[in-house]
Amino acid sequence: MIELLKFDEPDPERQAKEAVVHRLTEEELRSLYNRTRAAAQRARAARQMEELYALIRGTKTIQRIAGERGILIMSRRLHAG
Repeated sequence: MIELLKFDEPDPERQAKEAVVHRLTEEELRSLYNRTRAAAQRARAARQMEELYALIRGTKTIQRIAGERGILIMSRRLHAG
């Protein structure tokens, strides 16, 4: 199972990572999104911009793959903690 989804730019492993995400259940997709989004917020707070950008690419990819399956994952403000 993937703990977080992040992509470098460019990412030579992107296809393999996306293939794994395509096989996740809806519950697993949502959980991966929430963990990745929380990590992005921590990176933002720490001003780790390269990490933030890689994680944001991950959240957008999760939303796209979910959308292809008819699953809507809305981004919302997470509470720090």
